[in-house]
Amino acid sequence: MQVEVILSASGAEPVRAMGELRLLSPGARVARAALVLLIALVLAAAIIPIPIVHLIGIPIILALGLVAAIRQLRSVALLTPLRMHCPRCGAVNGFGGGLGLRTTIGPLARNCEGCRRQLELRFTASEPAQ
Repeated sequence: MQVEVILSASGAEPVRAMGELRLLSPGARVARAALVLLIALVLAAAIIPIPIVHLIGIPIILALGLVAAIRQLRSVALLTPLRMHCPRCGAVNGFGGGLGLRTTIGPLARNCEGCRRQLELRFTASEPAQ
């Protein structure tokens, strides 16, 4: 679904851009979480023959895989990768991609990659083309 992405910061005019937001069904979320767990298990199995490293590495990989799988279950949407300028300093910031978004209704807090100021990311449904 096409959405208007609004990036705002206190004391500056918001920056707007068009983006693509894909909502994830519960089945897709479970499949993504299962894939993450499978990758973690394969990585953990791959370091079994490495002496000493496997003692610490296997539990760390499995714990990180479990955390990433839980994040996948909580993600409700994916935003296609998008680059927008900070309303305050003009630095280019990347949004979208990754593990997904936890919400599509409330503002998402991010920090600017240039000036480290708090930014607010919101979505509004765009008008259908006529």
